[in-house]
Amino acid sequence: MNMKKILLISAVAAPAIFAATAYQNQVGFMTNGLKQIAVVDAAGKDVVFKDKDGNAALTVKAPEASMWKPANEEASLVDFSELKTPGTYQAYVGDEAVGHPIVIADNALEDVTKASIKFFYFQRSSTALEEEYAGKYARAMGTPDTAVMYHESTGKEDLTGTFNGAKGWYDAGDYGKYVVNSGISTYTLLQLYQQNKAYFDTLNLNIPESKNNVPDLLDEIRWNIEWMLTMQDDDGGVFHKLTTKQFAGMVLPEKATKQRYAIGKSVTATWDFVGVTALAADIYKKYDKEFAEKCAKAAADARWWARNNPYAFFTQPGDVGTGSYTDGNAVDEQIWGATELYRISQKPEFLEDMHQFLLTKTRRKLQGWQTVYALAAFTIATNPQIFDEADVDSAKILIFTLADSYIEQMNNGYGLAIDNSDFYWGSNSVVANKGMVLVHAYILTKEQKYLDAAQGILDYLLGRNPLDLSYLTGWGVNQVMKPHHRPSQGDTVEAPVPGMLVGGPNSSADDCAKKLIDKDAPAKSYYDNSCSYATNEVAINWNAPFAYLAGSLQAITATGKVYEIGSDTPEKYDVDKIPFVKANFSKQAEGNRLVFKNGAVQVERKMRDGTVRYFNLRGKNLK
Repeated sequence: MNMKKILLISAVAAPAIFAATAYQNQVGFMTNGLKQIAVVDAAGKDVVFKDKDGNAALTVKAPEASMWKPANEEASLVDFSELKTPGTYQAYVGDEAVGHPIVIADNALEDVTKASIKFFYFQRSSTALEEEYAGKYARAMGTPDTAVMYHESTGKEDLTGTFNGAKGWYDAGDYGKYVVNSGISTYTLLQLYQQNKAYFDTLNLNIPESKNNVPDLLDEIRWNIEWMLTMQDDDGGVFHKLTTKQFAGMVLPEKATKQRYAIGKSVTATWDFVGVTALAADIYKKYDKEFAEKCAKAAADARWWARNNPYAFFTQPGDVGTGSYTDGNAVDEQIWGATELYRISQKPEFLEDMHQFLLTKTRRKLQGWQTVYALAAFTIATNPQIFDEADVDSAKILIFTLADSYIEQMNNGYGLAIDNSDFYWGSNSVVANKGMVLVHAYILTKEQKYLDAAQGILDYLLGRNPLDLSYLTGWGVNQVMKPHHRPSQGDTVEAPVPGMLVGGPNSSADDCAKKLIDKDAPAKSYYDNSCSYATNEVAINWNAPFAYLAGSLQAITATGKVYEIGSDTPEKYDVDKIPFVKANFSKQAEGNRLVFKNGAVQVERKMRDGTVRYFNLRGKNLK
């Protein structure tokens, strides 16, 4: 029985005695960073931090408790940042130990940074994972994707042909590869490198490419970009996804042997592709000029297709049941893609694409696969040497509108910039993306409050939460053990693949976690079981912002160096215009709305031909 349960039993047996408990980052605290724990039933009491020999190193009086609504619980936020001597400590209230061992180190976040990036290696398609790099999680090659067929939804005339769609990352707990979700995930990791080059230039991830002269982070990212390049059609457009027609069972990749297809061709996937390949052209030029130029040309080709097919939205075919990543609005993708293409070329036509839509008040939204305005803002705000003052100001307003709203949420006993509205599907990625916004606000201002708020979010993900859980597999005292992840369910290893951030509490879960929904405490609406895709699946777009957050905090706090705004002026690419073929999509969506139909919330989509179709919230076409 764990300490938390013992203390709760004691409280029931003797109501006059109030035993304190604490929630904390279970991995470690940076020597010179913010250090806080949330302590329950300790207001006004001394919290003593003792070293491994039992000597008191610091005493802090717990402040007045305050409510954190997502937990429906009051707590006192105890700050012990004064403790700056590396080592292992334990917090005490009276004679009782509370919480878990506290580790303080100069590189406290380095291992979780490595693990969260190494996750992408474990998600590699089209290759075996050798024991030298994967350890006990080694597996045979599956889904080679060297003979991918074209689904009729691609618009290809010859459906008997195949193409080589090798490499790339499995998207989530399944074996699909999706360009839209690869867009934000790959960009986030490229930004992590761009802003922390000195740190990541030497960070060894123990992957097959570790012995070359390219930073390991860039090698891992390239594995996915090379697959994305295979998804570009001859006319410049980009196929939406590469999957089987239906999800595979809970098996290892080598047993997922059904035919795989390129499915659909969409304007959102194409603009996402533009954003990633344009940024990659700048970053990889130092290491492989030919590859960088290939990326730049691919970005320009894709832009032409997207501009001439603005209503080519993806619609899930009736015979396909894999993830849809359906989006009926490409305004944000266009702004972001055009931003990256203009940054590397400074051609006026790309600036016109960017200016066709403005970063107005209604577009100041947290980033996610379906909403990428913030990605454009990150790039514009950190490149004032390229973009004009009005654009930079608009980008900064977007970032600070979000960041300051998060700061306002922090007046609670857990000290977290998280509120009730954050607990939906993939809530852990929601809060990790908040952390990315806060880090950008810090980079732009050097104001410590933003970095401290970001640290609080990382602490939440690693254990400062009412479930006393680290949501990163393989890390923490109380670890998630049963993620919805086919390789982890299909192998013979008891522990799941390490370094995976699970989706997290979801107050609207519609699967086996539904029985654990707590409407009064959404932060507790979570089920550590592989049956729960709604709370316990993993995904590349969830791990990417976690890696960005942990990696940025480690690099900034350990080195004391912050990314210098305007320091990366790319060499201009002379990207040429190419002829384009306008795609013929007879069923393009005019608009979506949520409706309540047949006892459930559905997406009603009005097609341009006047017909109406219905989808569930996962994008599956309903008959």
